[in-house]
Amino acid sequence: MTMRTGGLSVPTDLRSAVVGTIDVSHDRLFSRVLRVSAWGCVVLIAVLSLLPAEDMVRTPLGGHVEHMTAYAGTAALLRLSYPRQGKRIAVAMSMYAGLLELLQNLAPGRHPAVADWFFSSAGALLGIVLIHVTCQVWWRRRAGQA
Repeated sequence: MTMRTGGLSVPTDLRSAVVGTIDVSHDRLFSRVLRVSAWGCVVLIAVLSLLPAEDMVRTPLGGHVEHMTAYAGTAALLRLSYPRQGKRIAVAMSMYAGLLELLQNLAPGRHPAVADWFFSSAGALLGIVLIHVTCQVWWRRRAGQA
């Protein structure tokens, strides 16, 4: 027996699952670890964003790639932690990036940059979209096997 959800037939034994997302709520330990990791990344972004200029750590990739990578990974973890909140996470991460850029005025040797905010926001959106697409593919394959 199957049920129709958002244009996708899902077997009823998968009824507790959220189509288009990975349902981690069934495993409380995994869910907790995922959420702690996601919020740890949120805090880490703030700490790294507000370090004084002389304490900054850089990679050979460049600042914009670093911004995109950090925000994409954090947004992906948040999206997995809160499966139905993709849009809110995207907006919140963009606002968070803007706030941290503004707060850089208070860090010695740091300055805010619109380009940094843009790449941070783009990275957050990328992380959310990657998780969404991956979950869609996973659910379609799983529904096809049942």
